[in-house]
Amino acid sequence: MNKASKSELSILVVDDDENIRLVLSKALEKEGYRVSTAKSGEEALSILQRSFFHVVISDIMMAEMNGIELLHQIKEMNSLMQIYIMTAHSTLPHVIQCMKGGAYDYFEKPLQLKDVMTSLNEASRRAARWKELYGKHSIPAKTDQVTAEWFKIFQLELRLPEKHFTVLVTSAKNVMR
Repeated sequence: MNKASKSELSILVVDDDENIRLVLSKALEKEGYRVSTAKSGEEALSILQRSFFHVVISDIMMAEMNGIELLHQIKEMNSLMQIYIMTAHSTLPHVIQCMKGGAYDYFEKPLQLKDVMTSLNEASRRAARWKELYGKHSIPAKTDQVTAEWFKIFQLELRLPEKHFTVLVTSAKNVMR
């Protein structure tokens, strides 16, 4: 399976610190990613309602809506969204809370660009895998007919190693193999 190119991966950077947004977005753009920014959780949710992103990188400590609240709200909107949390105030309870909430990784500030790039390379692989799965499987014509259960199945398959095996999933109305 081919990895998605960096230019195909869209990233939303959310931080209330303008300098962090600017430096991180410029560094990611220099690496070839498509990047947008938001200065708050509320702005991020508004942007996500209008535009599609493969990845969200969010600060954890922000005014009004913190990164953990944003993580939960995004996961309700799109359970497959790849969310990464960054903070200057790392504590084990925060890390556990973020990972349990569905974050893919946790970055400490000052950010190590190498660590961010390693995680984004993995995000590219997952995005390419999702695109491949979405194209292969018979999904109902209207995306609103795809239930949360189907998304969980695809999410599980995305996290499985790339080995060939057959899985049969059945429900009252659908069969997927």
